[in-house]
Amino acid sequence: MNLPKTPFFSVFKPGYLAFVAFGLFLDLISKYIIITKMFYHESIPVLGDFFRLSLTFNTGFVFGLFQDNALPSLFATGFAIIFLIFYRWQNADLGNAWGWNFVMAGAFGNFLDKFFVKIPGVGFRFGFTPEKPGIEYIGVVDFLDFEWPDFLLFDRWPAFNVADSCVSIGIVILLLTMDWKELDKK
Repeated sequence: MNLPKTPFFSVFKPGYLAFVAFGLFLDLISKYIIITKMFYHESIPVLGDFFRLSLTFNTGFVFGLFQDNALPSLFATGFAIIFLIFYRWQNADLGNAWGWNFVMAGAFGNFLDKFFVKIPGVGFRFGFTPEKPGIEYIGVVDFLDFEWPDFLLFDRWPAFNVADSCVSIGIVILLLTMDWKELDKK
């Protein structure tokens, strides 16, 4: 595999990397606050039943699919990050850079979160296996919980976090800014 000819820091500019680091910080600090202040499955109404803070842990993939697959999810996320870095580096002119920055901030946030065992009401520790099941948890911390029309797949939208929001915002930006005709030529 050959590295792209474009210099790395001309694609991943310091300002962009600082934005990714800031997004990562916001994600991890919000998860830490939620872990220390809440207990598993606790819900706190913010805007009545429409929006609540609800502590859950996703040990699977997107939308909570395939739960209890923390290790495959970790490897899939790591692979996705490596792929995204090289894809972005190879296709520096494809899509808006801020879309890529949002996606990377979210991907790194959820990836790093998977390296810790969470102890609701206390904090976290490095590890992949809870020593006290039912008291310690693994998986990505999700806590933003919104009402969703009952007839659309879910009773409520699956809880999510700041990293998930970053990925979603980034994907929308990329979809709106990519030149699809240019992509077909490659």
